[in-house]
Amino acid sequence: MLKIAVLLLTFCSFAKADYVGFSRGDQFTATPIQGQVQVTCSGFNGSGSAVYTCRDLVLDPQAYDVFLGPRDARADRVTLVASHEDGSSRTKSADYEGTRGRSGEAFNLWISTLFQKPLLENGVTSIRYTINGGHYAEPLAEGTFRVLVKRGPARMCPNARYTSSDVSDCNSQYSICQRYFEEFHNCL
Repeated sequence: MLKIAVLLLTFCSFAKADYVGFSRGDQFTATPIQGQVQVTCSGFNGSGSAVYTCRDLVLDPQAYDVFLGPRDARADRVTLVASHEDGSSRTKSADYEGTRGRSGEAFNLWISTLFQKPLLENGVTSIRYTINGGHYAEPLAEGTFRVLVKRGPARMCPNARYTSSDVSDCNSQYSICQRYFEEFHNCL
């Protein structure tokens, strides 16, 4: 009887949830961007020059987003398990603000580095969410939603020239390209 009462109470507390997913929706666009940068370096540590062809694949509308889910003051943790079309999966967890019905921080949807991997990939990603609270053994809520990442048309940035007082900039394509794409708003 107690289990039925808890189940009914849990169901009623989540009945108001209209939307479960990312705040920017369930459709994203992966857009290839490209451009060329010429860098001239001269300073106390030497001089040099370099020409970089910068390329990236950016996620529109954004690469990080918060998860929106049911409101429940008891909830304090959310776990997302993303299953990709190629059979791979990725799991990410974050604090959950139960009274607001959202993750406490944005999830990395797209950026891949040596230390972090994205939640999404091209195509359809099925995401299973589990919301837990403190001392409750059973999840307070769980379910699935799908996210589509489609390929967008390539964008070109205008050519650029930079001058630097640090010769290491002529040996650091990553930082120069990052600055370049930021300056040109990802070739918009």
